[in-house]
Amino acid sequence: MSAEPRHGCLHEFLALTEGLSIAAVARTLRCCSRSVRNYVAGRSPIPWHRIELLRLLALENSAALNKSSGATREEETPVVANIEPDPAAPDVPPSELLAWVGVHAPHFLSSRRSFALYVRGWSVVEKIRRAKRNGTFSTVLAHWRLLAVELPRMWRSGRMFAGIDPPAYVHEEQAP
Repeated sequence: MSAEPRHGCLHEFLALTEGLSIAAVARTLRCCSRSVRNYVAGRSPIPWHRIELLRLLALENSAALNKSSGATREEETPVVANIEPDPAAPDVPPSELLAWVGVHAPHFLSSRRSFALYVRGWSVVEKIRRAKRNGTFSTVLAHWRLLAVELPRMWRSGRMFAGIDPPAYVHEEQAP
């Protein structure tokens, strides 16, 4: 009998897929989104090779990030926060709020109002503080640096919206 586990742990799976949508996880694992939903809901056991694939991809991404940029400053993103700082949370600047929302719910960057509602409604400031205490906020910033390169290209790329950025951020060259 083999001593190796046949199934992965849900907490490992969730930690390795933090901030990704079900569809993105399914594309990464090359399986259907229903399988991922079943893994998350606990209806299906998670095959061990799926966890290992996610772990290898995470190591590969972190190695690529460390190699490409010696410094881990989030100011390296091509977009700049275009929102006011929260006076109740001076320890969380707008750029960190932008990074968190951009990674976890980028569709809320479409307007200042939806961004503010998301930040307030989902206690984003507290989540950022908790992530900083746990030491996991650097992975959010690293993921944001990757997403921020693609975000201006993807956002409203149709003819009618060409050249219009969402109000939550501006391109770096347009920043005052």
